[in-house]
Amino acid sequence: MPNQTLLIVDDDPAMRETLNTIFAGDYNVHFASNGRDALDCVDSVRPDLVILDIMMPGMDGLQTCLRLRQMEQTRHTPVIFLTSKREPETESFGLELGADDFVTKPFSTEVLKIRVKKRLSGGTDAPTEITNMDDYEIHWDRQEVIHGEERIPLTVKESRLLRLMVQNKGRVLTRDTILQKIWADTYITDRTIDSHIKELRKKIPPLGKRIKTIYGTGYRLDD
Repeated sequence: MPNQTLLIVDDDPAMRETLNTIFAGDYNVHFASNGRDALDCVDSVRPDLVILDIMMPGMDGLQTCLRLRQMEQTRHTPVIFLTSKREPETESFGLELGADDFVTKPFSTEVLKIRVKKRLSGGTDAPTEITNMDDYEIHWDRQEVIHGEERIPLTVKESRLLRLMVQNKGRVLTRDTILQKIWADTYITDRTIDSHIKELRKKIPPLGKRIKTIYGTGYRLDD
């Protein structure tokens, strides 16, 4: 029996039926027709992954993604946007909100299935369980930073980007390398990388001095 659960959020009944046909044999599939209903059913469904449309009445997919990232239950749950919106700025904004992937309609069934499987497989290549940075503790398995009594959540992309920099401390990471390692299957602009670096520096103040901008090339993490 399937033991992983997908929550599919789309206001189009025909699309929900199509996605049910694609995934019902391999996963427990639950549906919501809008963002508010999706948020309401999170506690009962406890999804392992959310497939999210953007253009929906009431609460759109971008707002829903932001709320999912703010909720304790879904803070680290993979989110894949499945949408007919193709503008690069929409994709970039969605990723900055914490989404893990962006697939445009019409889509390849096999590609979507591979994307879902990949996100559900997660990653276990953290350099250590906990990395100390001054008086900040990076808990890789929980995807969060502890500072005293404060718990600071990291998005999936922030965690992967910081992990890449920790693993390559003292070495310059070019923008092309970062793109290939973190966003290999997604088109983004350089601004997206810069935005993630900015957020990391804000969330973990020691990174303000430790992450060096190598102009025209990329970034380097120093001790």
